[in-house]
Parts: sequence; structure tokens; C-alpha cells
Amino acid sequence: MSTKSRARGTDTEAKVVKYLKQEGFSLTDRRVPNGRFDRGDITGIEGVCIEVKGDRSNRVSAWKAETIAEAKNAAAGMYLLVVRVEYKPVERWDVHVPWNLLGSESMKFGGEPEDWQWVRMDLRLAVQWLKAMGYT
Repeated sequence: MSTKSRARGTDTEAKVVKYLKQEGFSLTDRRVPNGRFDRGDITGIEGVCIEVKGDRSNRVSAWKAETIAEAKNAAAGMYLLVVRVEYKPVERWDVHVPWNLLGSESMKFGGEPEDWQWVRMDLRLAVQWLKAMGYT
């Protein structure tokens, strides 16, 4: 990974943390990378694994698989993938969440997380949803 790419990733994560803090998630911070045992990029919301991507490669399928693996490492029941969107403010960046994690038992389908359908929303809506689900 180039220095420029790494700097962009760091900047992207820092912007997500700043936004989460502004929205009341005061304990959020960037997590120190841990290689193949990574547990997401953002820490501070109990039970939630947040993976953040700022590069322009748009490898969302691979990033979803990475998010699932890191959520397993973190033993997190909730996980989301935040993807930076050019020319949009951080609150309008894309967030991908597995459909099965969105709500009631009636919304859940069987199978493994790798087989679940994902939905996309903006970060603003994802934050509102996390609060409504009781995450602080």
C-alpha cells in the first residue's frame, strides 16, 4: 500500500470517528490494525464492528467478506462497512449492512453471513438506526 493510499485511509477513518463523536458516540476511536486478526477499523461502540474503506477501487464484495471476518474476530453481533464517496460529506458516505442484522426476527433469513443480502444506506441513517437499536 502506498503512502498516499495509507494517508487517505487514515483520513477516511478519522472523518468517520469525528462524525460518530459528533452524533453522540463519544468513545469511538480508530483501532490499531492487527493483521489477519483485525477487529474492524473503529472501536468504542460495544458489540459493533465497523470497517471503513477510503480507496477508489470499489471492491465492495471483497470488503464485505473482510467485514464479516473482522466481525467474527471481534465477536461482534453487529457490523457495517463504511465506504467513502467522493464529493459527498461524511454523513452521506455509503454504509453496507447485512439485511439479517437490520431488525426483528421476522426479517431474518437462514444461511451463513457470507450468503446474506446487504442493504446500502448513508452514514447519517446508519447512525440513527444504531441509536434506535440501542447502541451507544
